[in-house]
Order: sequence, then C-alpha cells, then structure tokens
Amino acid sequence: MPTIAVVIPNRNDSAYLSNCFESILRQSVRPDQIIFVDDYSSDDSLLKARSQLGVLDGVTILANTSCLGTMGALNAGLKQVHCDYVLFLSSNDYLMDRIIERAKLSISKFEKPGIWSAMVWARDEHSPIKYIYPSPVIALKDRYFSPDECVNLAMKLGNWFTGTTILFHRETLQGIGGFDVEYRGLADLFAALTVSSIKGVVFCPQPLGVMRMHSGGYLWRTLTDLDDLEAILTKIESRGPKLSASLFTKQFCSRTKHRIRFAALRASGVIVNSTIYSNWIGGRYRLLQIAKSLAGERRRVMTILAFLLLRPFDISTFIRYRLFSLLWVITQNWKNFRGEAAYCEMKDES
Repeated sequence: MPTIAVVIPNRNDSAYLSNCFESILRQSVRPDQIIFVDDYSSDDSLLKARSQLGVLDGVTILANTSCLGTMGALNAGLKQVHCDYVLFLSSNDYLMDRIIERAKLSISKFEKPGIWSAMVWARDEHSPIKYIYPSPVIALKDRYFSPDECVNLAMKLGNWFTGTTILFHRETLQGIGGFDVEYRGLADLFAALTVSSIKGVVFCPQPLGVMRMHSGGYLWRTLTDLDDLEAILTKIESRGPKLSASLFTKQFCSRTKHRIRFAALRASGVIVNSTIYSNWIGGRYRLLQIAKSLAGERRRVMTILAFLLLRPFDISTFIRYRLFSLLWVITQNWKNFRGEAAYCEMKDES
C-alpha cells in the first residue's frame, strides 16, 4: 500500500481548524503523516493545532517566522513529507470519511499514478448545505489515464481537478520544483496538470472532500489582479515547456490564456462593471467589447457571450463532461447529499 501524508497550510483560520482536524482524524484509515504549517498567524491557530494534533504520532507542526504566502507554506510542508503521496488540505476545507482508504486502494490497483483525484462538495461560507462542485467528470468509475491521455484532456478541458482532493506523487511533484510561488493562486492547478502529463492520473467520480467557497479568496485575488495575471500567463508560457514539452504546446498555452481570461472576467465583474482589459488584443476581444456595449448590465447574457467568444473550443466538451456526466454523478450521490446536508445542519445548530 502507498503511504499518504496530509499537509495543512493555515493563516488565521482558527475558526475552521477543528472541523478540518476532525475530518482527518475520523478517517477509516488515517494518513501516515500529518503536517500542519502555520504561516505566521496572529490568532490562536498554532495553540489549537498543538492542542489537537501535537499529542499524536506522525504529526509535524511548523510555525513560519514570517508570512510565506499560501504556496510558500505548501512548499515548506512538502519538504517535510516522506510519504509516497501528499494531499494539501486548506485549513478551512475538510475531508469526507474513507478518502484515504479509497485513495490507497485505488493507487495500489493502478500502479502509482502521478495524481489521484476525486470530486468535491462545495459549501458556502455561512450555509451548511452542500452541492457537488461542477468540475468535469472524465470517467464514470475509478479509472487510470495515461500521460498522453492527460495531455489530451488538458487540451479539451483545461482543468478537471479540484484542490481539496488532489493527491500528488511526492517525488514527481518535487521533481518539477514543487509549487511555483509566482503563479500565485494558479500554482496548484499547473502543478497538477504538469505532474499528470508526466506520470498519469487516477480519477474517482465521487465527491470525497468539502471545499468552502469564500469571497475574496486567494484564487479570486489572483484572477482579479489583471496586470499580474498577464505576467503569470507569460511565465507559464515560457516555463511550462521546460517541465513538460508535451503539455505546454503553443495551442495549449493559447487556449489556457483564453480560459483564464474568461475566469478573470467572471471573477472581477469586468463583464458588467468596466471596459474590457486594454492589454487583451485580438478580434475576439474587440467583438467582446462590442457585445458588452450591446448587453449592458445583463450579466448572465454577457457571461454566455463571453464564453462563446473566448472559449468556442470548449462548447462541446462543456456539454459532454460537465452537464451530462455531472447529472449522472448527482444521481449516484443524491442519497449521500441529503444525508450529509442533514448532518451538517444538525451539527451547526448544536
């Protein structure tokens, strides 16, 4: 059986830590290693971690003497890992039971892929109700995808990962230098895409983690800083081929730019609130500017038009992998959804 570590980066998230820790400790099979990285918090996070985790075997608690940022904290935790695989769990997210057991069995069956990933539940900040996060469903049962298949999926979909349930093969992740801190909130996505293109991936079509949706989160801040975002895209285009030439082709990098710019438009409200970013050049962006002047304040209409103009290559795959496949997954998980929602509601009330 492969060994699995869980790294928990944290900065001032004391309010969520008990839920996060409990979800790890109640697993049917516990992780072989737990690493808590406190990124110079000013609340009682470190005290809570030492109280709840410090007495357990296989636990390492790191206290950064300065704020390294999210990706810096992940890299600090990665240096302490000696297991075969590592899951990076945000301190405000939590795991469903049996994810560690399920991952170990699946990884051993499919000959140690570069990535093991599952789907996730999403939960708003102040609501106990969960819904399946609408990420692409690339298989209807546990399945291994070869590096070449992962490259093709990346071209078709851009991304099918959700960070809460990604297990990285440690040596492969370290081999690409860990997480590139200059990519900011996009670093884990491109690390996962790169590792999968080198060593393949196993996908599990079941939600086995819970991701809290926060306004103003790290990814949102990355997407809404448009000047820095363009610098990040330029770095990805130049650095990516050195890590995985088969993945970071000219066509993939071009599609990636349009996909991420679309995400930036949605996140920043540019679709409604201001002019289209002036540094984006090309016919599709001129058409987008015209469409915006016609659509006015109708955000939903503008979002659809932006998708059609910026991501026409994703239309058929969106229907196949997101809509049809997601309906199947929702049907299969409906009983779990109702039971978990009721459990969370009772827990919050108590």
